[in-house]
Amino acid sequence: MCGCWKVFCLLALLSLVAFSDSLRILGLFPHPAISHFKFFHPIMRGLAEAGHSVDVISPFEDKDPPNGYKDHLLPPSTLTDTISLEDFERPYSFLFHYVEFFILHKMGREDCNTTLHSRALTEILKNPPGYYDVILLEQFNTDCAMSVAHVFQAPVIGMSSCALMPWHYERFGAPLIPSYISALFQGQSQEMSFAGRLGNWITVHSLNLLYKMFTVPAGNALIRQRFGPGLPSTEDLVRNTSLMLVNQHFSLSGPKPLPPNVIEVGGVHISPPKPLPSDLQKILDNAPKGVILISWGSQLKACSLSAARRDGIVKAIGRLEQEVIWKYENDTLPNKPPNLHIRKWLPQRDILAHPNLKVFMSHGGLMGTTEAVSSAVPIVGVPIYGDQSLNIAALVQRGMALQLELKKLDENTVYEALTKALDPSFKARAKEVASSYNNRIQGPLETAIWWVEHVAETKGAPLTQPSAVHLSRFVYYSLDVYSVVALSLLLPVITLLGLIRMFKRREPKGDRKLKRK
Repeated sequence: MCGCWKVFCLLALLSLVAFSDSLRILGLFPHPAISHFKFFHPIMRGLAEAGHSVDVISPFEDKDPPNGYKDHLLPPSTLTDTISLEDFERPYSFLFHYVEFFILHKMGREDCNTTLHSRALTEILKNPPGYYDVILLEQFNTDCAMSVAHVFQAPVIGMSSCALMPWHYERFGAPLIPSYISALFQGQSQEMSFAGRLGNWITVHSLNLLYKMFTVPAGNALIRQRFGPGLPSTEDLVRNTSLMLVNQHFSLSGPKPLPPNVIEVGGVHISPPKPLPSDLQKILDNAPKGVILISWGSQLKACSLSAARRDGIVKAIGRLEQEVIWKYENDTLPNKPPNLHIRKWLPQRDILAHPNLKVFMSHGGLMGTTEAVSSAVPIVGVPIYGDQSLNIAALVQRGMALQLELKKLDENTVYEALTKALDPSFKARAKEVASSYNNRIQGPLETAIWWVEHVAETKGAPLTQPSAVHLSRFVYYSLDVYSVVALSLLLPVITLLGLIRMFKRREPKGDRKLKRK
């Protein structure tokens, strides 16, 4: 009887320890882009599988959630509809990144309004302040979700599914150096010409200004309408972000001077490859010259290409010795050559991991790009919008990619690019990048989970936050110091000039007459 009592006490103690280690975590992801959510989702699932209680507000349902994972669904958005590639053949100017900014601004305002007045958030807000140990939320085109974290008085972890936006650096005390760190919208590698650096400098500072002028006031109006006029500005709330998990890695986009509160965890979505369907396995196994994969992702449909672009790609494929698998959404494709295999859907990650896959022709979306990098597959990139140019430009600099413009796609440009990317030198460079990307002291998902638990345990990881977060820009850039130094240097000169002028005024009239004679 005594032995049974001891066993019971031990089990009760163990369950108490397990319960005390379990965190209550809230994830807030209003932006309705599945490509973004593919970065957040593995982390939220991983936290649930680690034994934590996870509530997720998003438009995307987990069809097979692990224990502890609970969806609170937002209304679906039109962003999930497809985007026509033909729309991007219009003669956009070099100011297109400002158009993109205002598109994102409008979307952010609408997503914020929808989320703040959603049934999902109303249900979550029934919990008292202090209920959640840590809140994870996307910081992208609006910061209105920070109001929810303020209401719950919980530490915040920001998440970015792409490279940091220009307005992210200040809130983390991270230096943004336009001479070699490209704005996401500018889409350049770290090696820029003078014109590139000039354009990047203008883009970085003008977009930061636009964010303060338009996005911050719009977010403030919405959150104060929802929670009351006494709520702080989002510009102040974001400074309380404990750290940022960003879908990047220095081997992919270049090293940057990041403080310890910005953690690169690119690749969290990459899982071990699964067996391929038999038809695709046969194509990949039995191609003596290898296979090329073409895909423009989930939103950009290949069937929306103009007839001229589509026919040019088809003719170029017909000249190749390789087999080509193309994610093409129609059942038929005019003039399809025998070495071209079209499918409406493809297991992209599993195909890229096959050793006989030689080249990936893509729009440069970050998820597919990182999957190709992880598998050491050279890329021919045709970026369309967003961060796609930035992703491809970084890999062009590393020697494992080539870049084409959508408006210049024809038989010759496609054939020449694919043929060039098949050169062994591109594969060699791709292996170098893959080695750095894959070989880390800790896996990206493990790293993300460790930091979430650390932020909760330390009530916000305050020691990781640089003092720069709370400095004014005037002090941060030492403009006050430069002013004093400049004044110190100018003061003797001004004094000397003043003395000379004074002595000239005091000069006797007789001496002046003699000098004139």
